[in-house]
Amino acid sequence: MNGLVLAVDGATTTDLGSLVKNFTDVATQQFNGAAPAVIAAAAGLAVIMWGVPRLIGFFKRSAK
Repeated sequence: MNGLVLAVDGATTTDLGSLVKNFTDVATQQFNGAAPAVIAAAAGLAVIMWGVPRLIGFFKRSAK
């Protein structure tokens, strides 16, 4: 018996390798669709967290 075969009582056998491949194919498509938006949001947040305190410091120095 092949170790990569999943048998369920009363059901046909399914190759575990193809089941995992189908799942990873779907997950890859969804990740590839969402990755640019997630990366852009993280970059925007990093710029805000770095730039806002510097901008506030600049206005404080120029107000003196």
